[in-house]
Amino acid sequence: MEFILQHKSDALLRDSLGVGFGQVQIMQALHRSVPLSQRTVASKLYQTEANVSRQLQLLKKKGLVSITRNRKDKRLRETALTAKGQKVFQKCEKILSAQHKELLKLLDDREVKAFDRAVSHLLKAL
Repeated sequence: MEFILQHKSDALLRDSLGVGFGQVQIMQALHRSVPLSQRTVASKLYQTEANVSRQLQLLKKKGLVSITRNRKDKRLRETALTAKGQKVFQKCEKILSAQHKELLKLLDDREVKAFDRAVSHLLKAL
């Protein structure tokens, strides 16, 4: 189910804003705390540094992130959302929120509460 939801979200985001779900996850990590090293972003998202680096380069080409060398350690690169990136990320959040609301409309109140409880239990186990 997670794969299908991510695939649908990816298609919706690409069609609407030209960014994929994986790129939005990176933008979300940067939105919360900036600047971050590429290694930190990869660690937060449980992804390889190589994958994060590729996605960051795509985001940089679109003007959504900045990548700069760390002043103290030139081997490290720090990443941050640009002003344009912040705006695009906010649009992504709205699109994904609307998508999730549409999906939840398929459930009645009892089913939504049961779903929330199940997700809460799963998250506690993690």
